[in-house]
Amino acid sequence: MCCPYCSPVHLRPRGVPLRTAEIPCRVRPLPRPHPGSGQSHRSRCSSLVSADAVADDRFPLGLRPCVPVSAGGVTRRVGFRELFIAAHYLEGLAVTVPPAASGLMRVLYAMAARITGLDTARDGIDAWLDRRFGLLQETAAFDPGAVDEYFDRHADGLRLHDPARPFLQEPRLADECSGTSGVNKLVLSRPAGNNPVFFGHFVDTRQVALPSGEAMLHLLAQLYYGPSGQCTTRTVDGQRFGNTMAGPLRRVLSCHPVGRNLYETLLLGIPAPDTWPGNSSRPEDDLCPWEHDRPLAALEAAPKPPSGPMAMLTGRFQHAVLLRPDPSGDHVVDATITWGLRVNRPEVADPYLIWDEAKDGSLRPRDAKAERALWRDLDALILQQRARGGRRPPVLDSLTGGQLPEPVLRGLRVVAYGFDQDGQTRDRTYFSAVTPHLISLLEDSDAEPDTRLARGVETGKQAAETAAWRLETALRAAWREYTLPFTDDQPGGRTTKGKGPWPEAALAVYWPAAEGQFWGLFDAKDFTNALQHFGRIALSAFDDVTASVADEPRGARAREKARGLVRSLLSDRQP
Repeated sequence: MCCPYCSPVHLRPRGVPLRTAEIPCRVRPLPRPHPGSGQSHRSRCSSLVSADAVADDRFPLGLRPCVPVSAGGVTRRVGFRELFIAAHYLEGLAVTVPPAASGLMRVLYAMAARITGLDTARDGIDAWLDRRFGLLQETAAFDPGAVDEYFDRHADGLRLHDPARPFLQEPRLADECSGTSGVNKLVLSRPAGNNPVFFGHFVDTRQVALPSGEAMLHLLAQLYYGPSGQCTTRTVDGQRFGNTMAGPLRRVLSCHPVGRNLYETLLLGIPAPDTWPGNSSRPEDDLCPWEHDRPLAALEAAPKPPSGPMAMLTGRFQHAVLLRPDPSGDHVVDATITWGLRVNRPEVADPYLIWDEAKDGSLRPRDAKAERALWRDLDALILQQRARGGRRPPVLDSLTGGQLPEPVLRGLRVVAYGFDQDGQTRDRTYFSAVTPHLISLLEDSDAEPDTRLARGVETGKQAAETAAWRLETALRAAWREYTLPFTDDQPGGRTTKGKGPWPEAALAVYWPAAEGQFWGLFDAKDFTNALQHFGRIALSAFDDVTASVADEPRGARAREKARGLVRSLLSDRQP
């Protein structure tokens, strides 16, 4: 079965799993049936793939397999064109590098908006929401004709190795940079500078080539999450600089709605018009980089803010990158990574970030922390009004009851992509996590903007963090009391430093147990006595960690003196 027109896949009832052999593989719409063409359907498909997708060393992303996707429990790679045509059969992306997945989702949202017409809101937000509702309810698939029209129109800008307009790259770097950065520098998981080893040892003297499809994903990760500071020197108009600004998503937690299939996921992720910057009434001014016919000015004194959703999603890069392929175009053997602009772009309220309120009342995006499980951010994803201020990702505001078909709403989840980094050059680790179905938390309520269970989630999270804080504080105090030198055991002579090994050991036990307790309360839909539940877990962790010194007089005194801070959780009221 070489495509959906010569296989029974298009007759499959929605919701029935798709076997790998039946996943559509066509690269452009073909008429059905095919009488009188003088060429069999299978041979025509083969010739298209052979001519356009294999022999073209410029690596057209619309045709070449470059995006990992999953269907029927199997992972395969597809080109952008096939991804959209088969999106309603695909479960989702299977990108293993979270920062690359985060960047790729933004690119796909922009393409999906163009293909469906959701990139404009001429009749207002209500009409836009109705249009999306109809797309999710009636067609439930991208129009193949619209997909082909889009990728045919922008084919020149969607070639990874095009000499004049390489995808999301700056071709002028070949002349403006005297050296290159190396392909190892392109991959964020390969060690460079003070960064740790992620998955393997690499050295600058031995550059390991990347398949071009993988290089495209790492290109996205660099553009969205790349470091600030020193970079390959670039000279423009006689001005020479060797430093750059950080990528627009560096160190933040990016949260994206997930549907029952990739088609729903892409439509749910298109931000609603009330989150768009600039003047969205002129779509011709709001272009993605691959839709521009010429590169932007590098020494622009004051970069303009995004003029609409397309520029917001795909046009906020600070870096400039150029990949160098091998003669076949199938692998990338070198890369140049340098500055793209000399000043930061204007701030934009990214619709996929959790926004927390600072002490001065301003909002800042929540950092990605590898040691923080996603359930601790669940309240920040669902609540419209948080007790401690801030706001949930704006993209979720238009995904509540009444704005989506009921089956789509019941299948809604959220995936979070995080890259634990500092603001400059140090990369620690990246991660991803998915929430359970959020229907019971995002339903509309006539009595209040947030449901009772949603408020309970906030209560439970705060109770868990209160118990963790008391546990850590008590163990730090107990360790200082236990290790205090006898000669300094006098008023005014206490010279204690450090928190000791107990807090870290106890929290390593506490948080996994607290997560299990949280979901137990969530399933029961009752967070009434959450503080006491988490207090028992904290007290058990305190006793276990300090048990080794409980038989010593000095240890027992230190233990009992600090234990009351945790034990009092069992009688305290809700935070």
